[in-house]
Amino acid sequence: MSVTSAVEIERKYAVPDGAALPDLGAAGAVAAHPAVLLEALYVDTADRALLRAGIAVRRRRGGHDEGWHVKLRSAAGRVELHAPIDPADPDALPAAFARALRSRQRGRALEPLARIRTERHAVVVSDADGAAVEVVDDHVTAVDVAAGVERSWREWEAEQADDSPACAALLDRVDEALLGAGATPSSSPAKIAQALGQEGERPAPEPPATAGAVLAARMAVHVEGLHRAALHLALEPDPEGAAVHGLRKTIRRARSLLALQEVAGPAGRELSGRLREIGLLLGDARDPRVAAAVAADLLDAVDPASPGLAEARERLVTRPRTALQGLTAEVVDALGAAEVLAVVDALERFTPDGTDAAAPPERLRALAKDAVRRARRRAAAGMDGGTDDLHRARKAAKRARYVVEELAAAGLVGSGSGLVKAGRRAERVHDALGEHRDLALLLARLPAESVALTADGGNAFALGRLAENGERELALRLRRAQRAVRRLG
Repeated sequence: MSVTSAVEIERKYAVPDGAALPDLGAAGAVAAHPAVLLEALYVDTADRALLRAGIAVRRRRGGHDEGWHVKLRSAAGRVELHAPIDPADPDALPAAFARALRSRQRGRALEPLARIRTERHAVVVSDADGAAVEVVDDHVTAVDVAAGVERSWREWEAEQADDSPACAALLDRVDEALLGAGATPSSSPAKIAQALGQEGERPAPEPPATAGAVLAARMAVHVEGLHRAALHLALEPDPEGAAVHGLRKTIRRARSLLALQEVAGPAGRELSGRLREIGLLLGDARDPRVAAAVAADLLDAVDPASPGLAEARERLVTRPRTALQGLTAEVVDALGAAEVLAVVDALERFTPDGTDAAAPPERLRALAKDAVRRARRRAAAGMDGGTDDLHRARKAAKRARYVVEELAAAGLVGSGSGLVKAGRRAERVHDALGEHRDLALLLARLPAESVALTADGGNAFALGRLAENGERELALRLRRAQRAVRRLG
């Protein structure tokens, strides 16, 4: 079942009784469309989990875009996803949408939320630059199903055909004409909000007053990131693994916060362990992509005339990338497993219960400084140790970096503070040791790959040259890591 998407860039207006759409000819050429009747059923879980997340799900009949719609917030405007209604089961949410919303719905049934009937009169305004804006005059009747309340109103909407500068300029001209006709910007962000009596802006939340509240607020940001990544993976291809990598980073950031045991407490420790399992699952889809990219770069530096080069590229780059093409679907299936959804549920309900959870937010700064000191110790020890010591140094630097970045995002540390500067130095250690480890893991595989290639009757000469080049590059990466560690202090 196909899913299409579009970004809605629109302005909504409240309209006084008796107002008529003004003559928009001064803004551009005007073409009227026949009136249509739109009937929409909005659905949600009983506790309105989707609506609380700014997601509207509806089945609309009538109009050019009849079907199931999912509306999401975005920086540019509202994103509307569309899928057709299944004639054999019109009440069923399309399978793609069910997968995309699974982390939020978590097995709970979708129930009628509101029924909205709209009589729509539309005109399209266009100009010589090819820009277009649709202006609609909507007469709306809505029923809040749970409350049994009916509400009626009239509104105008003006929506750009696309996000081009020409359309934006045309929308400004249309806006001026509509406001001049007596319209005012609507206090309701969407019809569903007005149907439920939720007009007006919500008051801004109070800033977190304790260390535990700060940590919980930052965790909520990452839970939202997890939801959005799961939705993206369910609806969009991820051939380079960017979405999987982003989700993996979200989990790492969350675990770095949960490692602040004095605040996160036993609840945080338990959650961190469960998140680690999800991170490992994502690593199975991400790590082979990284290894193939490292191999591709090294093979590009091998003499093109080297015997066995094509065979080496096939074994280390082409074959792994081909095998990984189906992994996005496997990740989506895994993210819908009951044990993963149970972790998401626990994350949404997480309340820090450490001994310092009720301390002032400044307590987190002290813990971040401890994380930086720990990273310094482990980095210094790692440079004198083996592979495992380097890996522990990398993890400590990563944790220090993420903790500092989280506190900066929470407004607890300024951009020019010494702690933020230390966090940036920890980031450089994290990146340098990560690049070293990626290459070291690939080089460790090469002897076995060489034996297998030879056993298959191939020529392993290019693999040998790759190994030589790789060892030289590994030494360079180690020196870069050593410089980063020295700067960390």
